[in-house]
Amino acid sequence: MASGDSIGRDVKHRINAALAARRSVLGEIESKELIAALGVRVAMPQMCATADEAARAAAAIGFPVAVKLGSTDVSHKSDVGGVVLGLESADAVRAAYDGIGENLAAKLPDAHFDGVTVQPMVAGGVEMIVGITRDDRFGPIITVGFGGVLVELMRDVATRLAPIDTAQAREMIDSLRGRVLLGGYRGRQPTDLDALAELIVKAGDLATEVHELCELDLNPVAVNEHGVTVLDARAVVAAVPAKLPPDLHREARMANLRRAFEPRTVVVIGDKRAGHYMWLRALKGFKGKLYSVQIDPAEIAGIEALGIENKLSLAEIPEPIDYALSAVPRQVAPRILRDCIAAGVGALGFFTSGFSETGEDLGRRLEDDIRATALAAEIAIIGPNCMGLCNPRIGLLNFAGIAPNDGGDVGFISQSGTHAVNFCLQAAARGIKVSRAASIGNATVIEAADYLDLMSDDPATRAIAIYIEGVRDGRRFFESLKRAAGRHPVFVLKGGATEAGARATLSHTASLAAPAAVWDAMMQQSGAVAIASIDGLLDALELSVRGHPPKGRRMGLVAMTGGQSVVITDTFAAAGLRVPTLSPDSIEELKSFFNIIGGSYRNPLDAGGTIGFGADLGQLERILNILENDAAIDSIALEIATGLRGDVWRTHENELIGLLDHLAAFNSRTLKPFATILHGAHLEELVARARDLARARGLVVFDSFERGARAFAAVVEYHDRREAIDGPARTVNS
Repeated sequence: MASGDSIGRDVKHRINAALAARRSVLGEIESKELIAALGVRVAMPQMCATADEAARAAAAIGFPVAVKLGSTDVSHKSDVGGVVLGLESADAVRAAYDGIGENLAAKLPDAHFDGVTVQPMVAGGVEMIVGITRDDRFGPIITVGFGGVLVELMRDVATRLAPIDTAQAREMIDSLRGRVLLGGYRGRQPTDLDALAELIVKAGDLATEVHELCELDLNPVAVNEHGVTVLDARAVVAAVPAKLPPDLHREARMANLRRAFEPRTVVVIGDKRAGHYMWLRALKGFKGKLYSVQIDPAEIAGIEALGIENKLSLAEIPEPIDYALSAVPRQVAPRILRDCIAAGVGALGFFTSGFSETGEDLGRRLEDDIRATALAAEIAIIGPNCMGLCNPRIGLLNFAGIAPNDGGDVGFISQSGTHAVNFCLQAAARGIKVSRAASIGNATVIEAADYLDLMSDDPATRAIAIYIEGVRDGRRFFESLKRAAGRHPVFVLKGGATEAGARATLSHTASLAAPAAVWDAMMQQSGAVAIASIDGLLDALELSVRGHPPKGRRMGLVAMTGGQSVVITDTFAAAGLRVPTLSPDSIEELKSFFNIIGGSYRNPLDAGGTIGFGADLGQLERILNILENDAAIDSIALEIATGLRGDVWRTHENELIGLLDHLAAFNSRTLKPFATILHGAHLEELVARARDLARARGLVVFDSFERGARAFAAVVEYHDRREAIDGPARTVNS
């Protein structure tokens, strides 16, 4: 805490005294004493039990004064007519006392009336709110916004995970839509933003250090040119809940998880003909030793027909088992786990579903059994309710259609098995090589944070994508996410972001959906970037791992026609990117050769007539070189006119190949991010062929202006966040 241990002891003493008296809500005076102990100025009230006492207190304080309801039963005093401001006389104070008591009796007859508090008025300033809540997964959360009676009307707030530093506090203030009100307007003096930032930091530190503090509502806080004054405060406290016992075998468990990603021996338990031997067929190309364990004679013949050796028990397998995958019914799962522990299996993935995601007592009990049994041993449990692990380099696949590769650089973590499979399938088609993918399902023992740590430590990793629905230990996920994003671009697709989606996650992976504001704050603070779709993840990854790191938001855009040049500009600008005017030197050079009949060189470049819609490679190269050399441009995107030139390319593919070879040569020498956009138009088959040819040459290809714009915006956002956190010297994948 900023002001030292003595303040911490004082605050904790006050809170412990309230808890000892079995009180969870602190009164206004007690709450303000907590804040005053931090060195923050407060408008300290005087509690008055009678109207005459209130009048005498007001006279001693000096008029004007504010009179407020004194009752721990009421959270929002204004809602019950419990606040009267600007009172100028003793008679007005007495009348306010009586009126507040009558209002409370009329609106909340069961609430206890303790009297009123009297405090001085604070002249001028802007009313703000600084609040703290404690989330059971993410810990202390700090919020700042415009306060007083406007807090619920304006809903203009910024949220972050505490603690934060002064720079982050200022960033919170600057992010408010009404920020202009704090800077001075119409002759008003600018407010003291440094004092407001200091209060936010101190409140966050208080919540971080004093775990008994569940909620703190400072509303309103008057902010003016002289500093901040807390006008009202309310604190809620509770005993600290007992912590879950630590995982005593965590280090060995993580070693077993790493072992499972690079196994020498894999066993599939319970694969069946009814499922077309899904797992055994997926693992047919595994470069290590593959076994089946199946006791049903009706299944064994089909397994052996696949050329896979079947055993009747794990004990019959002579080699150490690094990774086992179980497809047995849920009632059998706990016994399979105990057998795997007895056999020394490193990691066990449960395709089996029907656990806590069902909401049934039986499913929850079975999953609790699995968790308790696993935590007592060193085994790594993947899932349950998942597709398990994937390492295409060694043929460790979780779906038969996934193609092996010679070594990848992208990691993927997914709570959805379908997303895990589809991601790997689509990534290969995009030229993105997956190094490791994990479908983690309910993540009952090993959570997303563990996989993040493992993948971010992998020297092969250049970027990570995540599909996540919820986490049990949000604070640890945040720390792991921040650590991973400090090393590599990390893009996150959050399932359950809408109210309906949040309900769906409960039946899907038994996840608890965090409020959207907390997830947004976590993305902002960690440096990771939120993405809205699986396609969006793939687009951002393609640009991240195949392109150069962007240095800014300024785009050089090349389209083929006037209409397209307008649309591409609007699309990229709407995504938060800039389309600046080119430098005078660039404009002069373009003037010397550019065809302005039906064209324009002002950025966006309407270049179809100048480059023959891709046929005039010399003119195209001149344009690209101009954009490459223009200091006003950070990145370049080029539309390839399949709709206008496609009929020629369909019969003369060499022309298309020549264009792509030319672009690939430019891409290999440019220091700026460069991407092409290939629309479907009316030639879908040709476009698909062109995309394959382009990606085979190392080009980044997007299917539409929208997807290209979102990808550039996401990658630039990652680098902007890293620069804000680490400073401007950092580069991608460093």
